[in-house]
Amino acid sequence: MPIEFWHKSVAETSFYRMKANFDAFLPLKSTMKSRALFPLVALFLCVTTATNAQLRRPGIVMVEREDRTSSRLNKEKGAIYLEEMIQDPVPIQVTKQVAAYSNLSGERWLGNLVPNKNAVLLAVSEKAYRVRALAKQGQIAGWVSKAAIAGLPPEFEENLRLFHERYVIVNELIDNHQVALGMTVGEVTTSIGPPDRRSSKVTQEGQTATLEYISYERIPQTTVSYDAFGQPFASTQYIEVESGKVRIEFVNDTVTSIEESEGINFGSGGGFRTVPTPVFLF
Repeated sequence: MPIEFWHKSVAETSFYRMKANFDAFLPLKSTMKSRALFPLVALFLCVTTATNAQLRRPGIVMVEREDRTSSRLNKEKGAIYLEEMIQDPVPIQVTKQVAAYSNLSGERWLGNLVPNKNAVLLAVSEKAYRVRALAKQGQIAGWVSKAAIAGLPPEFEENLRLFHERYVIVNELIDNHQVALGMTVGEVTTSIGPPDRRSSKVTQEGQTATLEYISYERIPQTTVSYDAFGQPFASTQYIEVESGKVRIEFVNDTVTSIEESEGINFGSGGGFRTVPTPVFLF
């Protein structure tokens, strides 16, 4: 066999083998594509089903709130810690050099604060402030004498005491998903979730608002249908009917009245409580 013919035969044989392998791979490739698309189709159906199921919200959705009381800091008895209650920092000023300690008993010295520098108030006790401020070795947080701190109004500590007393009461109501006269709109929605209906109005006396919370009950309804062969069969469907309602009215962001019907209760067993009106620190 001539050398040229032998090379041509080998080349043609290799070509047809490659073509056969490629043709055999095409169905497998199509199957692989179908298998790869299956999880995507399933995911799309799950998302579509979940979306359709959430179109109508039966009952009340509770709002999760951040737990700001889980700090690992060893708290001093009788002291009021601002970071648990207030979102924004309270600025103060260090007027003179003063020693800072880790606790109220002065067991461990942390350093001396640099005078004439801005600082942040962290906690208040009867005789000292806990502050975050600049010391010679850097930023520290510790208890210092009140005489070295300025920038707070004279009524601040009394307002803070009243603010803290109200905070404890409202916090308990929120933990139990209850409402009370004197709460604000934000406190009510944090406690029992967003309302089903909401309206507001502005008058000469101020701004009024109304929140309505509706509870639903699923009622079964059984009907008789017939299949393609004329055979009867029973099918049950559930419909949602209103079972209770609470109407909460506000005047200038404070609850003034609570009206409830059977089937829903946001009170505390013996009726609705009254909390002190909101206190402003400044």
